[in-house]
Amino acid sequence: MKNLNQLNQFLTENKQRTLAYLKNAFPALSSDDSEDVYQDSSLTLYLNIINGKLTTLTSSLYTYFLRICINLSLKLLNKRGKMVMVAIGDEGAGCRTVPYDVLENAMQSCYDIDSSLIEDQKLHLVETIMEEMGEQCRHLLIGRYVKGESWSCIAQNYELANADTAKSFACRYKKKIRQKYHHLVDKI
Repeated sequence: MKNLNQLNQFLTENKQRTLAYLKNAFPALSSDDSEDVYQDSSLTLYLNIINGKLTTLTSSLYTYFLRICINLSLKLLNKRGKMVMVAIGDEGAGCRTVPYDVLENAMQSCYDIDSSLIEDQKLHLVETIMEEMGEQCRHLLIGRYVKGESWSCIAQNYELANADTAKSFACRYKKKIRQKYHHLVDKI
């Protein structure tokens, strides 16, 4: 950003887009909360530019700004103790929030439930995590481990470069699913 006018133009052009993202990603935020987060993030971006903290970007300016908005939203929600964040997608690129009381209520009854119901909950947990991981992950893993398709067939069906690429994606997806599962299953 060369000057304040460029920064103002950037913030004006991206305001509605950013507020829509915050509303979708953080349903517990009120409209006023989202506006406050947007304003605080705008100030933080301005101060980072002025203080020389933002000299080179490894992403777009919007991505950098959106990450500031996400971090401030999470701080606000964590301070209120209302939401728990769950990372979604490759390298946690996205996030979704789950009401803490809903998660707590679901987990609280687990002590009174027999083991077959707990196994059903674990299976449902895996299905939920698979849905969150996205369509490509779901189709790739089901194709290989449920339908028994070959890696080359999977690569061809899902327009991947080759069988090794399909294996690499599957390995990455399984690792992320395993991490999320172990993190959440301890609460069951």
